[in-house]
Amino acid sequence: MPSRRALLRSGALAATAGLAGCSALAGDGPVPLPAATPGPDDWPTDGYDRRNTRYNAGASVSDAEPTPRWSREFLFCHDPVVRGTRVVLNAGTREREFTVGVRATDGSEVWRSASEPWGYPTPTLGAERAYVTGPDCAFGVDLATGEETWRGDPCEGANTASGTIADGRLYLEYGGYLSALDATGKRRWATSHEARANPTIVGDTAYVATGFTVAAVDLTATAREWPWEDPDGDSPAYADRRAARKWQEPPRSNVVGSRYYHSPAVSDSLVFATASREDRPGGALRALARTNGDERWAVASPPDRDPGEELRDAPDPVSDPVPPVVTDDLVVTSLGDRQVLALDHGGEIQWRRSLAHSVTELAVAGDTVVAVTHDRSVDHTAEGHGGLVALDLESGGRRWSLGFDDHVSGLALAGGTVYVTVVVDRDAEGDVVGKRLLALS
Repeated sequence: MPSRRALLRSGALAATAGLAGCSALAGDGPVPLPAATPGPDDWPTDGYDRRNTRYNAGASVSDAEPTPRWSREFLFCHDPVVRGTRVVLNAGTREREFTVGVRATDGSEVWRSASEPWGYPTPTLGAERAYVTGPDCAFGVDLATGEETWRGDPCEGANTASGTIADGRLYLEYGGYLSALDATGKRRWATSHEARANPTIVGDTAYVATGFTVAAVDLTATAREWPWEDPDGDSPAYADRRAARKWQEPPRSNVVGSRYYHSPAVSDSLVFATASREDRPGGALRALARTNGDERWAVASPPDRDPGEELRDAPDPVSDPVPPVVTDDLVVTSLGDRQVLALDHGGEIQWRRSLAHSVTELAVAGDTVVAVTHDRSVDHTAEGHGGLVALDLESGGRRWSLGFDDHVSGLALAGGTVYVTVVVDRDAEGDVVGKRLLALS
């Protein structure tokens, strides 16, 4: 029989703001985290900024084919993030995992954390620290020294996603709740919402992907201590999901239907979310109104068609959509069909570019789109062909491409440099036993 907390988390028990016996979250005034607005030399989180635009407007990428400026090898490592002269990523040996900081200038290792991260979730870089999710806690290490200087309070499991820094707080799914932690690590607010990957924060709203929906969450909703919760248990004071929800699309969360695995990206008026199909490759990019979640337009692969409409000529998708890039006037995406597609914010296609291989990541620096590609004729967990392709943002024209013998991942564009990780060695069973962090310029 599910626990009472599980029932609450699933929405089976409703709560109202006026319920007797509830007490609002109290405490001293919040201590803010230092401001950390990203600039041209930064790529501080997976989505670049708190809107998850994956667009570094002030950065640049070489018009000619770049060459390795430096590289650093690990037994395994994950996606890099960048703050000025520091590149940070989770890595490991057979004995332990750690967060490592290297110099952006030459790739030399500066520090390794004593605290243990949880593999894949990418660190989030603030003004002074790297905030890292671990199996038992979230922790922060000094960007200059790697010394742990911050820890979540209370210390709870935070191994599911990265965080987003906004308005002096770190927002992430923490201990099973979408939470806001301050500069002392104290949880200042929580709600019973899921948040896959790093939440998108704009003003007093968080836009999150829950797996089955995209939701807008009111960050000012009152967090309460519910009388039926065990005061000595692991449930914080929290806002019930229905009280905190501004809107959700689709309105009902169903196990059958589209899947939303990536954090949405947000412009001034729209929320852009890529939806994977439940049972086959391909999917859609949906543009939803920020105010109420109404769909303004959508583009899909394979293309949606009305009953009786003839099939349109289009490539068959072979993989899932990737998170979109949102610039001032364009949305750039790939929907699993070996194409990069650029649309204006009204949904009109401006250009499309067919590639030889499937697109697994996209990012933009200045006027250049960079795509990570993979040969889907080879299983993604086996040795295969990876690559990078650079396109002109305005026209989609090809600028350069690079090929690799194995997988490429972890795209970050900062300071005129393309950072990626590449697989360089496998054992007899095909398991990865060597990865390289590359700085290309």
